[in-house]
Amino acid sequence: MAELRPHVDEMLKRGARLVVIGNGWPAMAKAFAARAGLPDSVTLLTDSTRQSYLAAGLKRGVLMTLGPRGWLAAVRTWKKGFRQGRTAGDAWQQGGAVVVAKGGQVLYRHLSTGPSDQADPRTLVSSLPSAA
Repeated sequence: MAELRPHVDEMLKRGARLVVIGNGWPAMAKAFAARAGLPDSVTLLTDSTRQSYLAAGLKRGVLMTLGPRGWLAAVRTWKKGFRQGRTAGDAWQQGGAVVVAKGGQVLYRHLSTGPSDQADPRTLVSSLPSAA
C-alpha cells in the first residue's frame, strides 16, 4: 500500500474506484487503514472466508511467505525502511491486484508469488482507461 498511496489521486482522476480487500476481521481492517493513511475515497473490505481471493485466482502457501524468496524479500524491504507489524489475517495468503472495467472485463491482473511481489503502481495506473 505504501508504494500505491502516491498514485491514488491519479487513479481517482481517471475515474477508478479503488477497493482494498483484506482477509482479517473488520477491526484489523480499520487499524490497517489508519496505518496506511488510506483516504476516505478508498473502499476497504474484509473477506475472512477468502472467497474473493479464490475468485481472483490469488495464490496461498507457507513456502511463498517463509521460503528463501520470502526471507530475501523481507531483508530488502527492511533495508528500505519498511517494518512488518503484527500479522493480521491469513499470513500465508498472497495478495495481488486486479483492474476491472465497468462491464466486468479484466484489464490487468497481478498474482503475487511472495511477500514483496507487488504490482507496479505505474502499471496499474496505465491499465486504467483514460478519464472521459
